[in-house]
Amino acid sequence: MSHWAIGQEIASKLARLVGLLVPRLGLRLEGGIADRRRRHSDHTEFWSEAARRYPSDAAFVRGKANAALRAGKAAEAESALATLVQNRKARISDCRFIIGLTFVDQHMGNSTQIRIRVRSFLASLRGTSAYRIAAVRLSRIIFAHFTRNIESAKKIGARRDQFLRMLERSAVPAEPKELLRRAAFCEAQLERRFAGCLLDTDISAAQCRIFVSLVRSRLALGQPFAMVRAGDGEAACLPYEPNLMAHAQPDARERERIWWGRPLTSDLRARIAPAVARAIWDADCIGIPTIARFLRELRLDQSDTLEGSLTGRGLRALLYSAERYSDLRSPGLASPMFTSCHLHQDLAIWNCYEELLDGVRDVVLVSCHPDLADLTHTRFGAHIASNIVLPADRVSGPLLRMASSQKGSLPEILDSVIENIRGVAQNRLVMVGAGYPGKILVSVARQQGGIALDIGSIFDYWMGLKTRSYLDLDSG
Repeated sequence: MSHWAIGQEIASKLARLVGLLVPRLGLRLEGGIADRRRRHSDHTEFWSEAARRYPSDAAFVRGKANAALRAGKAAEAESALATLVQNRKARISDCRFIIGLTFVDQHMGNSTQIRIRVRSFLASLRGTSAYRIAAVRLSRIIFAHFTRNIESAKKIGARRDQFLRMLERSAVPAEPKELLRRAAFCEAQLERRFAGCLLDTDISAAQCRIFVSLVRSRLALGQPFAMVRAGDGEAACLPYEPNLMAHAQPDARERERIWWGRPLTSDLRARIAPAVARAIWDADCIGIPTIARFLRELRLDQSDTLEGSLTGRGLRALLYSAERYSDLRSPGLASPMFTSCHLHQDLAIWNCYEELLDGVRDVVLVSCHPDLADLTHTRFGAHIASNIVLPADRVSGPLLRMASSQKGSLPEILDSVIENIRGVAQNRLVMVGAGYPGKILVSVARQQGGIALDIGSIFDYWMGLKTRSYLDLDSG
């Protein structure tokens, strides 16, 4: 038994002991430990029973809403949220339930229910400082479902200006407010410099379809193309801000532990990190964290700078790099376009993969899923030319019941995977879900004449595996 497992067992026993003395506190501790210990299990029943026993305790109602959304039980999550709203116990952090339920309704095409839910939630906060802060947190939903003519080309930048006005009127503290202003300014600069940026794919189905049209055009013309996304994890290969530089190497090693169970050797890191960075900044389409991603991570009711967490420092490093991207891109390349690092998820939210794959022949898939080829052919009708199966990392491995080291980690076998891609990529749509090293694979596919997309965890989503939060996609 690992040290972590032993610690969790001890914590569970202590929670039960506390429960004998203070039942309500014991239940809270037991539920919190179970959520962490068995994170992929369904804990809705536990939290529902706790909420039934202590109906006035909002913590148990929140536990029920969170567990239900993680388990894909939208009706039970909706019921819990309604209880919080009706009892006027809703708070800013409950916006996460609004967002999770919005994905469910958006998938069903039920914008009316989205608007009803947001209105009732905000009404329960009216008259408090939390009202405008929550409106800022939910601004992406408001822009997508409460405003007209959002797709108009004349509206480029208008939503950002509207967001900044909402931000200024709110009681969001100075530190997160400044970071959001900085992200907005970075987006504006990129849009002014590069025509065709698609930074609102989370709220614009039209932008997602523009991207799909671009990819299909490249396929039709046989023009190589690479879309590479850089999220907080890719900070492992990027420069940190000067005041955070001391965290850069320890953070890189910690990310490697999360992905593969242990840090890379110094030689392997020195080889892979620069190649990942080059693949990101030399891509034709570069996905970066947008305002929407910073809104998700920032604690808007606190003096949060995102400097205190691994994810937060990663997001800051991406913003710092995007502000200086021209120093990181190889000279002589054509101008890139920028989009959201969550584009792969936005394409799923707006049901665009069917359009992307419609009639496309000879698709190359690169992932850890042996059955992905059959599923893709059955679901989308695409002909699969090659299905390159990789070892699972520690994120997907437990759900696949596949040891992450069964073939060695992907960094350790990267050369052989690159050779496989070189043999099949030319003039084909190459879809890669391979995490951090996958950026290199996209770049290699483009070099060989492929039209290559970094679509990450979407393959997990297609396979029915919940490797991401209900804040990313429909959890059902």
